Amino acid sequence: MNILIFEWRDIKNPAAGGSEIYFHELAKRWVKKGNRVTIICGGWKGCIKEENIDGIDIIRTGNALTLYLLAPLTYRKLKEKPDVIVDVENGIPFFSPLFSKCKRVLHIHHVHKEVWAKQASFPIALIGRFLETKLMPLFYKKSKIITISKSSAETIEKENIGNKEQILGIVNPGIEFYKIKKMQKSKNPSILFLNRIKRYKGVHILLQAINEINKKKDSKLKNLEVNIAGTGDDLEEMKDFAEKNELKNVKFLGRVSEEKKQELMQKAWIFVNPSFVEGWGIVNIEANYFGTLVIGSNVNGIKDSVINGKTGLLFDYGNYNDLADKITDLVKNKKVLDKMSKYSKKYSKKFDWNKKSEEYLKLLKSF
Repeated sequence: MNILIFEWRDIKNPAAGGSEIYFHELAKRWVKKGNRVTIICGGWKGCIKEENIDGIDIIRTGNALTLYLLAPLTYRKLKEKPDVIVDVENGIPFFSPLFSKCKRVLHIHHVHKEVWAKQASFPIALIGRFLETKLMPLFYKKSKIITISKSSAETIEKENIGNKEQILGIVNPGIEFYKIKKMQKSKNPSILFLNRIKRYKGVHILLQAINEINKKKDSKLKNLEVNIAGTGDDLEEMKDFAEKNELKNVKFLGRVSEEKKQELMQKAWIFVNPSFVEGWGIVNIEANYFGTLVIGSNVNGIKDSVINGKTGLLFDYGNYNDLADKITDLVKNKKVLDKMSKYSKKYSKKFDWNKKSEEYLKLLKSF
């Protein structure tokens, strides 16, 4: 097949996240199976406009905002039209039905409806929400939809973005099965957050929980270490909060390498994902692979990728006292923590990128 993916960013974009990892891992495997894959996405200052990465032809046009206006023009310049288009909605879609009659799939990681208010300012938030919840359903009512979790599929139906007949399937993300350099868990109890530091990702909730834990001066948590890895719009504000509240056990590590990420995940006792919403939460399964359980907010996506009581625990979103209590309970109960760690490793083996790429490709060929 000749597959075209319209995507906000690609894997090399400095702001790339879970969605970009997802499609790159799928696409490079599709290429190995003899398919042709092209990605049309936004660029950034100084980027190469066209390059081939892992067999994928990547065309960058405009930036994060102008991309949506320029994508149709870039599409028209393609020498060969695709067999199928994967139109990746990242808050707003590319509205490909307006400029292409090709077979298409609308891919929705998760519905951004409430995220717009948390992440964008007025009037951008209002416009984004209108485009996603009102215009998108109108233009894509004849398109098939693929998503990555059961809760995302349920929300798509609930918000009337698509109906049950439109949803072609659910394909969870996979993870890379690294050759693990065996490392011991850190001597002192340790917490890890590794994600983009944006408002909806909930770093502030974790820091508030750590502040509560520190206030109690529990002897069993006096050596608690907290590592915050990642960059984003909220980084400086989070650093200020930590400084004002004298959270001396919190370290901000910035963007870390893949090798460092693996080390952090393996040494951590607990991985925390306090996000407001996720499509799935690849980082949760990655942490599990390294034998680290996850405490995540009980929201769409995270509640799909975390098995409460087995691969981690779920807490009420925004309730930092609940998060603090769960961290405290686990640190104090090493037996339960170790049991969850073992189950997490076993569970993570289900998420093989090779199998996931085959699942998605099968769906693209099915209609």
